Amino acid sequence: MGCNCGCGGSGSTKKWNVEPKFSELKKGDKVEIVGYNDGDAHYKSKLLSMGLVRGVTMEVMQVAPLGDPIEVSVLSYRLSLRRAEANVLKLRRV
Repeated sequence: MGCNCGCGGSGSTKKWNVEPKFSELKKGDKVEIVGYNDGDAHYKSKLLSMGLVRGVTMEVMQVAPLGDPIEVSVLSYRLSLRRAEANVLKLRRV
């Protein structure tokens, strides 16, 4: 019987297909927006108005020394987002 972690192995405990949270991203990571989690509707609308829609790819350019905010390159500009608020984004590694 195979394991349920998504690794394709049998009995392995390492999770290979775990989708990252925004707060877990490191410099150089590239992710694609696949949707939105439940959260503040007003903040979601702000992100949408900045072009952070499904299918857009982002690259982490900088992480502040204390870890917050994170600067990303998205579309043709750079944007700094707070970790806690941007966790509303559903992401997939590219």
